[in-house]
Amino acid sequence: MIEERNKGADVDGLLRKALADDLPADVEAGMRRRIALFREAKAQERGAAGPAWLFRRGVWAALSLLLLAAGILLQGGKASSPLADRIAAIKTEFASLEPTRR
Repeated sequence: MIEERNKGADVDGLLRKALADDLPADVEAGMRRRIALFREAKAQERGAAGPAWLFRRGVWAALSLLLLAAGILLQGGKASSPLADRIAAIKTEFASLEPTRR
């Protein structure tokens, strides 16, 4: 395993040496300029989206708490319907049956 890692390091070093001077200086400068512009644009987007992201996160948190409270109130309300009573009766009936052996 260590030998394989060492082989990879040798190949990486060889590639770095072989490809070190492939780009002309003007192409490299142009690429660096485009990368800098891209990073600046992304930094500006991130700066503008920060407060909006926090606001959306707060809205989702409040909504989830409201849904949780609604679920608790619905369960505690005990306003059952005839269908719910029948389903509960069937569940208790099945729970009292002995398991079948196969």
